[in-house]
Amino acid sequence: MTATLSKSTDNVIPTPGGVIHVRPYRSASNAQLKAVLSFTPRVSSLDRHNEKSQTDEFRGFFTLFWIGLALLFLRTSLQSWEENRTPLSWTFGRLITGDALVLAISDLVMVSIMLLCVPFVKALQYRWFNYYYTGLVIQHTFQFLYLATAVWWGYHRQWYWVQSGFLVLHAMSSMMKMHSYMSHNGILSTVHRQLQREKAQLEEVVNAVPGGRDTVLRDAITRKAELEAAEGLTPVGTPGVSTPGLAHRVSFSAASGANAGYEDPAAALKRQLGGMTESTGASSSISTSIKDGTPEPLGPSPEIRQRSTAGASSSSKKKKKNQATDALPAPRADLPLGTSLEPSHSTSPHEHAPPDALAWSSNEQIALLATNIDAMQEELKSNGAHGLVWPQNVTYKHFVDFMFFPTLVYQLEYPRTDTMRPLVVVEKIVATLGTFSLIYTITEHYIMPILPKPGDSLIRSFINLALPMMVNYLFIIFECVCTGFAELSYFADREFYQDWWNSTSWDQFSRKWNKPVHTFLLRHVYASTISGLQLSRTSAAFVTFLLSALCHELVMAVVTKKIRPYLFLMQMAQLPMIALGRLPIVKRNRTIGNIVFWAGLMSGFPLL
Repeated sequence: MTATLSKSTDNVIPTPGGVIHVRPYRSASNAQLKAVLSFTPRVSSLDRHNEKSQTDEFRGFFTLFWIGLALLFLRTSLQSWEENRTPLSWTFGRLITGDALVLAISDLVMVSIMLLCVPFVKALQYRWFNYYYTGLVIQHTFQFLYLATAVWWGYHRQWYWVQSGFLVLHAMSSMMKMHSYMSHNGILSTVHRQLQREKAQLEEVVNAVPGGRDTVLRDAITRKAELEAAEGLTPVGTPGVSTPGLAHRVSFSAASGANAGYEDPAAALKRQLGGMTESTGASSSISTSIKDGTPEPLGPSPEIRQRSTAGASSSSKKKKKNQATDALPAPRADLPLGTSLEPSHSTSPHEHAPPDALAWSSNEQIALLATNIDAMQEELKSNGAHGLVWPQNVTYKHFVDFMFFPTLVYQLEYPRTDTMRPLVVVEKIVATLGTFSLIYTITEHYIMPILPKPGDSLIRSFINLALPMMVNYLFIIFECVCTGFAELSYFADREFYQDWWNSTSWDQFSRKWNKPVHTFLLRHVYASTISGLQLSRTSAAFVTFLLSALCHELVMAVVTKKIRPYLFLMQMAQLPMIALGRLPIVKRNRTIGNIVFWAGLMSGFPLL
């Protein structure tokens, strides 16, 4: 069914990196229907620039919530001044500032060690060793020592839970960044190595033919021209004609599930604008113009921007069969994959190069090798607007950029903004300080004085701690920090969480609460175990939850200096709870599901 766009209001087309706003209008000089396009990168649910949350009918309650917390802060400060002549007590402050200089130096050293990832990838580039399996052993040994050093250093310094917990959490996030960078570049190095082998083999086969490359090339060009002349088609390689490399990439995306649901923005716009043309009955086609100020890397693809009247009117016509393209052999199914593994939710795919002329050779071996080479060259090219090709990305500058990006999953290119707004940075700094002040106030005055004592029952601890710890949990301070870094680094994809507070099951919560971590686990644990270990989806989900639970248990062991397996078991118990949450009777009662979710979340804090 073809979607229809409204002629009187703005239409929103979801794309991997944000949304395209389409505003139809008619020119004053003629009756031709046109459309103005503008691109908006996606943001988190509670971000001030989120149009949806700013028009929500309950937005006043959100404002009231913050006003209430501000009044609580003022009341607590006034009471503390009357009792102690200080705005706030400093018991918790002494904990978080203890050994602060050593902590800062230690964290700086841990961050600097991350730069060793670049020499590792350069060694793969220069073929000092293979990624499979020498590189894998080096990578995981390095990651283990990195995290173990952070854990040991916290115990060695005998830090409080604040310092040791911070260092371990930062080390874990840094380790995830390093893992994504090294593993993805390791895979690309494998593609590059295979590409060089295929090129050498092609050169050998071509040279073995009497007459050499010139003869083979003339034969291929002649065969291609004959096939094109048979149907009177546009030469292969022009925009809109598919290539074997592209078919190879798309077939993987559909099979792997990593890019499931992806639709190219150009294709989406063509489909929906085509529907608008048909529904309005306009005989003239739609021409488009780009709204001034749209960031170039984030806007619609060049195919949209350069779309002509003839191109729009012909989009609804049935395309002729292209015998020249159909004659190309399919690339080998066992070719290594590269940028097809990159998440497609944050980039706009580049325009694919036309196939090599040798792909039309009458020699089947030459044609197959040329097709394989085309496919692997596409696997080394990024999905971004600039089409960065590996190993152009293997530089310290590129890695430092990745270090500052608020994401844990590496790819060659990311959606970027054109400008940095200083006022947004100031806003996020103020929001971070304000949120931290509220967290400090609640922890100092409403949590630490009523911490459980020996002999206190679980029910009493739950009643005392559930509400203040729940309020602390609602402060999404990492959203302020991540958005600030995103603005400073021109990073456009700022959906760091979704509406997790509306979750009716634990799998919804795990997907929505922390998007960077969820994306990392989805790509490097869930998808990797399915493709690498041939696990089923259920087994891969179990492995993902197991690793997540072990990481949480490690953090709690560092913070509390104890191993409490009941927290680990409770997190693993989410798996059967997820299965129960998918029952039709539970899905129909979303309110009950949300109540159960909140009850489970609130009961977890007193157990800490």
